[in-house]
Amino acid sequence: ERKIDSDRVYIIGGSGGGHMTLLMAGRYPKVFAGAAAFCPISDLARWYGDSLQRKNHYADNISAVCGGTPLERLAECQRRSGLTYLCDARANGLPVYIVTGIHDGHTGSVPVGHSIRAFNALANGKDRVSEEDITYIEQNECVPERLRFEGKDPFYNDKRRIHLRLTSANARLTVFEGGHAGNPAAGLDFLARQRRGRKADMSLPERGDDSSFEHITK
Repeated sequence: ERKIDSDRVYIIGGSGGGHMTLLMAGRYPKVFAGAAAFCPISDLARWYGDSLQRKNHYADNISAVCGGTPLERLAECQRRSGLTYLCDARANGLPVYIVTGIHDGHTGSVPVGHSIRAFNALANGKDRVSEEDITYIEQNECVPERLRFEGKDPFYNDKRRIHLRLTSANARLTVFEGGHAGNPAAGLDFLARQRRGRKADMSLPERGDDSSFEHITK
């Protein structure tokens, strides 16, 4: 038997695990103190189209689990998509950190727009990224100059620099120099600062390393 602090239950995952993180965060926001999703799939219907365009096997996987294509089974695709439920995570004030590499969709299978649209669902209206800017980022693998991040974060260096950093309501988005990847140390540090029922803590440490895992497991 193990003691569990019900105010410190977290969820974290990448890629398909990121998809599940967003889905669980949206469907059960009162269970968790925080969520961290890396390069997540947020919309299965959109990802079906992305996968057809890239000629990979994921479109067939989506058809198999949903019982048909999005044209045939749109409601089922939506039922399995985190984007459908993130409004509930927002309404319940669940802190969510979303991280992806700017080259995902080119060197990886999940275009960066999936992460940005998930952030949009959690953010205040004035802080959301336009579809025009999302298209620009996905196509050019860079961020419009007016959106470029100029600050510092101890979990990212020049080699893995941040291109886009947005914080709004209880959500933080980071798009960094990389592909289909995340930053577990940054995600764990974010989660370790959160407590259920409290205002989201968006602060950063003076330095970033893997010791955040030790803090979250104490």
